[in-house]
Amino acid sequence: MFKVRHFQPHGLLHNYIRSYQVLESDFPEESNRRMTLLPHYSQHLLFNLGQERTVYDVHHRQYLAPAIVTGPHDSICEWYIAPGMKHLVASLQPGAWYRFFRIPPHLCCNKSTDLSVFLGPEILETGHRIRACNNLEQQIHILESYLLEQLSAQKHFAGRNIEEVIRLILAANGNITIRQLETAVFLTKRTLERTFLEQTGLHLKMFCRIVRFRKAIEYLTRMRYPHWGLLASQTGYCDQTHFINEFRYFTRCLPHQFSDALQDTDQLWTL
Repeated sequence: MFKVRHFQPHGLLHNYIRSYQVLESDFPEESNRRMTLLPHYSQHLLFNLGQERTVYDVHHRQYLAPAIVTGPHDSICEWYIAPGMKHLVASLQPGAWYRFFRIPPHLCCNKSTDLSVFLGPEILETGHRIRACNNLEQQIHILESYLLEQLSAQKHFAGRNIEEVIRLILAANGNITIRQLETAVFLTKRTLERTFLEQTGLHLKMFCRIVRFRKAIEYLTRMRYPHWGLLASQTGYCDQTHFINEFRYFTRCLPHQFSDALQDTDQLWTL
């Protein structure tokens, strides 16, 4: 299967990095595995630490570059994983990509893009330094040094309102109205929606829908015998029909089919 190890970011990066993960294949060399990635509302930086051409993006029909940015995604996607895969993953907080690089995150939606397309040869050099180092803590230190440099270079940032909006949405598990957010951060609806899209890459309503869906998945994975009406109520859906429609939108299957589908999938990666 896959081994996943988690590491906490430097204190100065807690507001921008949720965690670091080292994702590594751990199965016989004669077989590949399929990994399903659930919809997610933030972005991730992946740096290859293992063999080349070990991760294949099924939807886009291409192997991942040595250093990529992926997401956000509003639907599931699948990767085929070959033996020898090993990646260092930086899971960014929502809006952190824009905070680091001032690059519109909607350009990364629903795909995995070579980081050099956005960040040029400097990120390639950083990736080479990471791969040339055999010490995991040092590899993370190299990446963090690069990110801290980017952060310090962006001296003027007027995005505190959106950071508060994101905090409120996550605290409410997506069950909050635009009117409530307008009132909380003293922005007009038009300004709020435009600025939110600019910094997160997702429309405000879609972001809330994904947050609520992820909460439903969290409940579902803990329920041995799911009660769909109760689950819908606990996660803030209007009714069971609303929950089923949303689930089908994000996963392309019905809730009761989800567990069966996972039996044919080697691992679900929630990012």
